[in-house]
Amino acid sequence: MATQVKFAVIGDAFVDISVGPLDVLPSPGADVEVETVSQGPGGSALNTAWHLAAQGVPATLHAAVGQDRMAQVLTAALKNESKVTDPAKSLAVLKYQATATCVAMHGPRVDRTFVSTYGAAKTATLNQLLPGGNADALDATHVHIGGFYVCRGVHGGLAACVKRLKARGIKVSMDPNFDATGEWTPPAMMTAVRGPAAVDVLMPSEVEACEITGKDTAEEALEVLVGGTAQAPGTGSTESTSDGVGLVVIKRGARGVLAGDSSGRRWAVLACTVSRVVDTNGAGDAFNAGFLRVWSQGLDVGAALMAGCAAAAIAAQHSGAVGAWAPDRKIVDAQSEAEYGDKPWWQKGILACMAPRRPV
Repeated sequence: MATQVKFAVIGDAFVDISVGPLDVLPSPGADVEVETVSQGPGGSALNTAWHLAAQGVPATLHAAVGQDRMAQVLTAALKNESKVTDPAKSLAVLKYQATATCVAMHGPRVDRTFVSTYGAAKTATLNQLLPGGNADALDATHVHIGGFYVCRGVHGGLAACVKRLKARGIKVSMDPNFDATGEWTPPAMMTAVRGPAAVDVLMPSEVEACEITGKDTAEEALEVLVGGTAQAPGTGSTESTSDGVGLVVIKRGARGVLAGDSSGRRWAVLACTVSRVVDTNGAGDAFNAGFLRVWSQGLDVGAALMAGCAAAAIAAQHSGAVGAWAPDRKIVDAQSEAEYGDKPWWQKGILACMAPRRPV
């Protein structure tokens, strides 16, 4: 009998406050009227756990919140709108820290601009996030780490945790997210991509992959990050990197996704058709869930990439990073089949636009 796939997701939980759409960013001292100011749950780890659970994969969320109103927003949403397993048990509450909150200003001709307080997400340690502070207590076949750069408190114990999980036969994936400090290659990142504590799957965006490796293109960054013979991240030297990351998946937004593994295989999948972009916030985390759901079942990497792109496309057509609209696996798979199935070219775009979509 096959072992049931179970995910434990470790990392950040945010309240997202979305402001827009804006034609231009406000000038200092100005007051600009916008169509909506809304708040909802967010954070890479929370988003990924939410989408995994919506697609029928048992998922727990190990993140930290404060003792404030924003924590009430997150816990209420997780309890009432998500299918994440018993979040009240797995969320750590830090008495003297604020719940992480991000204000995002957006518009059709405006680069997304963020103002954030990291609070509990930044300071929480693995001892606080793991059950009893022990990686052995995680009931999971796969552990995903989201929001690496935000979760600075996790860095100190991460290598030992990953090594212990891998010794138990648990697969480990990681989405680093953006490094607001500009450092990009702290010791915890270097051990996460090289050596016995290297994660099994690394899932950066194109910008993140290039910053981590110092390369100019996703293709170059992929060759550095994946196991093989390549230049080590953050260095100018070439070395044997057979102990590197087994599978690297680089998300490229509207240009799709690029992936490669340590055996030399490479994949490239075009982005899924989107009839109308509403909000791209959290689309990368939706991709993570779609990809990991299929890949964790032992299916082909290419099929997993297509499922990830389909999930991201659906997310981009909804407001907010997550919500009750989060698609189940049938909707994701229908979108993937409509886009990538064996059909005449002229049918694919039509069927992709007709794929099931939940109302907001």
